[in-house]
Amino acid sequence: MLPSDLLVKATTADKTVRALTAVTTALVDEARGRHQTAPTASAALGRALTAGLLLGAMLREDEKLSLQFLGNGPLRGILVDANAQGEVRGFVYHPRTHLPIRRGKLDVGGAVGAGTLTVIRTQPWAKEPYRSILPIVSGEIGSDIAHYLLNSEQIPSAVSLGVFVQPDETVAAAGGFVVQVMPGVSTETIAQLEANVAQARPVSQLVREGATPQEILTHVLDGFGPTVVAELPVRFTCRCNRERVLGVLVALGRAEVADLLVTEGQVTVTCEFCGKQYTVERTELETLFPA
Repeated sequence: MLPSDLLVKATTADKTVRALTAVTTALVDEARGRHQTAPTASAALGRALTAGLLLGAMLREDEKLSLQFLGNGPLRGILVDANAQGEVRGFVYHPRTHLPIRRGKLDVGGAVGAGTLTVIRTQPWAKEPYRSILPIVSGEIGSDIAHYLLNSEQIPSAVSLGVFVQPDETVAAAGGFVVQVMPGVSTETIAQLEANVAQARPVSQLVREGATPQEILTHVLDGFGPTVVAELPVRFTCRCNRERVLGVLVALGRAEVADLLVTEGQVTVTCEFCGKQYTVERTELETLFPA
């Protein structure tokens, strides 16, 4: 039986190493079902959703985070929103993207291609969001997130993300981890961490074997005796609702809505993040702009 979706935060006794691990199988498969993604697109979206959750868990309670990969590969792009409460949503621009297997794995890097990664942190106390734009280094998602953490947050990090897709296109396993070193860490600790990460089995394999986030943590931080400081259920959650849809239609303006009434008689709006459809009938459209 596969473990339930969960994110775990931990630290070593001297606080010089912190780690976050997550199992995300159910929510990644939910995203696959919502967007009807092909295997390579599912792997790309699943890795990005897991990365968003791991980064979101590092935020303060009222912060939000967005990841946007824009590349020249056939996938074209990925957009993910996450917060500190274990909630995430996201989509890929071309959901039916699928490439031949490369080196025994789904070719996520080839699907994403070269381009930019934009990370946006929204903080209620700040007038403008914090925005970091970096070149995509591999398109494999994990190494790009590590590159962001090192160059924009100045935190050396090891990042591993994995998604295993079945022949029937369902997601059988998904998860990831981030291990970070803090100021004051010893060279011996760094060397041991590097050895552990290099020898660690793929996250998707661990999850397929039934490993929980705590067991993944023990595997990656073998010899460090990490202490779990928090556990956080994770889920695919979208903030869309009918009121937001009506607001979008009002923003289109009276003339555009009048044209829709003439040509369609009703409007169907699909949320890009979750795939939910909202149908607005003629009578409701007419009330948006009373005479």
